[in-house]
Amino acid sequence: MIKKFVIKGISKKFKGLQKLKPQKTPSRFTSVMSEATVKANQRKVLGDVPEFMGLSSRSVGDLASESLALKTANKTFFKSLSKGLKQSRARTATGIKTFRQTKKVPKLAVTKAKSKGALKAYKAASLKSDKVFRSTMDKFTGKSKTSPFTMKTQAAKRPLREGTKLRREGDRIIDYQKKLMKDMGF
Repeated sequence: MIKKFVIKGISKKFKGLQKLKPQKTPSRFTSVMSEATVKANQRKVLGDVPEFMGLSSRSVGDLASESLALKTANKTFFKSLSKGLKQSRARTATGIKTFRQTKKVPKLAVTKAKSKGALKAYKAASLKSDKVFRSTMDKFTGKSKTSPFTMKTQAAKRPLREGTKLRREGDRIIDYQKKLMKDMGF
């Protein structure tokens, strides 16, 4: 049961709890297309799949589908990127013009603003192209696959403090050597 706070009236005082309607949740499993639909989609767009020695028609179809998905993803990426850059440049130019009426704008600030807008456009374009790649692969192969050009970044793990592990190892070795010397009678 999900509840939310309801604030009523002008005084914005707490008035109680209200039950929410059940929300839609994404299914755990992606919808798997039947083999017949996948083959029909492949045949409609790619034509009859040729057979190569050592490769099944299914794998050749998958390779052709991946090639098509890459083409469409790249087309979407560059189209979206150019559009996003145009919008970003226009927005930056407008902002600088209005700001220059009151103060002088340093070149570094202009460069930073342009690069920030370009990065935003790049991220939006890459998200769109990844989505297109995934949906194309799903349509023609029935399997979900991510683009090989997807940027997969992860936060760096915090390194151990310098020498802590090595120091412990060194201490163990020294302790062992002292024990050996003591056992030998020194």
